[in-house]
Amino acid sequence: MGEESFDLNLHEGKAALSNAELLVIDAEPGNPGRTAALLGSAVKSLSADGLIAPEVTIGWGETSAVALSATSAAIRLFALPSGRVGHALSGQEAQAMTAQVMTGDGRATVGSLAALGSLAANAIITPSPSAARAVESDPELAARAADEPFVALRFGCDDPPHDPASDPALPTNYSAAAPEGKLECRRALARRYSLALGPRTLLLSTAPLRAEHGGDAILAALGRLDGYDVAVAIPAAGDPQLVDRANVLAIEHPGRVAVVGGDDPAEERRLRAASDAILVGEDDDRTGRAAGAALLYGTLPIAIDGGAARDYLVDYDPGSATGSAILFGALLAFDVEGAIRRAIALRADPDLWTPLVKSLFASAPRWASAAAIVEEVCAAYDLPAT
Repeated sequence: MGEESFDLNLHEGKAALSNAELLVIDAEPGNPGRTAALLGSAVKSLSADGLIAPEVTIGWGETSAVALSATSAAIRLFALPSGRVGHALSGQEAQAMTAQVMTGDGRATVGSLAALGSLAANAIITPSPSAARAVESDPELAARAADEPFVALRFGCDDPPHDPASDPALPTNYSAAAPEGKLECRRALARRYSLALGPRTLLLSTAPLRAEHGGDAILAALGRLDGYDVAVAIPAAGDPQLVDRANVLAIEHPGRVAVVGGDDPAEERRLRAASDAILVGEDDDRTGRAAGAALLYGTLPIAIDGGAARDYLVDYDPGSATGSAILFGALLAFDVEGAIRRAIALRADPDLWTPLVKSLFASAPRWASAAAIVEEVCAAYDLPAT
């Protein structure tokens, strides 16, 4: 491209869940226009040389839009994994696309990758019903076919290494069938950060503190938990000002509050494995990724009752012993504190807590289930799925 050369990765094999041949093309992210042009050029070249003749093409993310429009597949699915529509391309970003993206009448279409992808697709995949509703009303997708369906698909969270049974970062691996290793992960974190844990103490972790995700309300709620049987681990990978306040809170409450780790993804997984519950503060979460990953590790999500959490999580009811999370109404210190206190009471009752942890594993979203839904979508077109 111009005076620069770029490598694209080409992966070939069999799809794990069917007999279909599978081909994956990916490019390093960067300028979205350039990435889209590279992927589109690769698909055109492979098709022209007779190396691929796919029955189904899945475009993953907006930068796949050019490739999706270039494929000869009868079924084209356009996935928006963030549940959002990206920004319109700037002049510099669009320049790389000029020679690659052509509409039916020969004019270049370079303003919106989302618009191009939706025009090329038979169906649009989003990670939750709330994301589907939001994306469907986005003006960038107004030109798509009126009958083009939106498929709300709960993405799996068990992509490697996110599996407590095999995660190499954990002190001890564990699973739903053998959950004892989770207690060792809990003890290891307590030793490392000098947290005082009794047998029924709730070990609560938070998502990285962000101002836009209720960080102030979360810190205010944590500061009001004196006298409760809870220890809190706060990741250091948050907004610097909020992390500084968390460090002050840790000094004021030794053995009860600790600021842990950094940007290391392995440390994030160790924290998830050790925790009894994790507090997620994003009020416009369209993917449910954080809560889904918590379930996978047998950890109770505490989340705001909205977005993907409302779509996929069920508020725990002690009377019927059903539910997969604790949901609260708003990002206010009082609401957050109330949700944490519910989790503390639940953790203190072994007759409720032990079966709950087992049920969390079972309710975790997995890619096998997501793939089965994609196959159903493809079957509607009377062609095999990839």
